[in-house]
Amino acid sequence: MTKYSMVLIWCFVTLLAATIVFAQGLNVQPQAITVSQINTVPNKTYVTLTGNITQAVGREYYTFRDSTGEITIEIERKVWGGITVGPSDHVEITAEVEIKRGGRIEVEAKMVKKI
Repeated sequence: MTKYSMVLIWCFVTLLAATIVFAQGLNVQPQAITVSQINTVPNKTYVTLTGNITQAVGREYYTFRDSTGEITIEIERKVWGGITVGPSDHVEITAEVEIKRGGRIEVEAKMVKKI
């Protein structure tokens, strides 16, 4: 086999592997959970929470409450998508759960939908 053929095969295999990894990343199905179950999910898990955003606690941080408890969620401005939500509005939040050093849990919203 020539060097050209080897390089061509290597490029094809690399492209195929990257395509598979990318496609798997797009096929993430969030798991519907409650606030009390947040500490049971693995790191980098996508979840769906249903409840109310009760207050702003910082520039991009909000208190979220459901029937099992409350947690602080990071919601960046771009995630809001122009919707306005009050404490009485019922919302569905799709978020990523990250477990930081020391077991601290961060929840970062990827989508907020008023329901």
